[in-house]
Amino acid sequence: MSTTPPAPPPGPPPSPPPGPPSASPPAGAPGAATPKSGGGNLWLILFIVAGVLFVGALIFAVISFTGKSSAEDDKDKAQKELTSTKKELTSTKDELGTTKGAGAILGDLDRTGAKSADDLKACTDSARAVQNQAIGVLNSRQAGNDVNSQIDGLNAAIDQNTSVCNTSQQSYQAFVDALNKLQNK
Repeated sequence: MSTTPPAPPPGPPPSPPPGPPSASPPAGAPGAATPKSGGGNLWLILFIVAGVLFVGALIFAVISFTGKSSAEDDKDKAQKELTSTKKELTSTKDELGTTKGAGAILGDLDRTGAKSADDLKACTDSARAVQNQAIGVLNSRQAGNDVNSQIDGLNAAIDQNTSVCNTSQQSYQAFVDALNKLQNK
């Protein structure tokens, strides 16, 4: 008995069995296709990861820019409020200075007005006393009495009245000066 297999029947060669080939043909074999490696899929995955990272970076940049813009807007708003507050403070200080000055002027006006009124009343009272003494002297003279002793008293009252009324005139002038000062402010 021999160990040689039987010869294949004459005709077309048999087709390979269904399913994956059992071994790839050698690299240098004619008609052999180059094997496909996973490199194409790797580039696609890297491209997708890079795209996701790019979109994330873009979103981060937009949020950061918006945040900075908002912070800058807040800073500008605060700066404007500070400037406005400084202007109001300056205006208030000016008004306060004016008010203090006006208060001092009004106080001076009140003081000089009160003194002028008091001095004017003293002048009026003194003039009334002089008037009464003069009437007494005239009545005595009409009655035929000697008025020489009364004339000396009347002259003293007239001198006193002149002094009191001069003081009243000075007080009145101080009051008028205070009024003019108020009108000029």
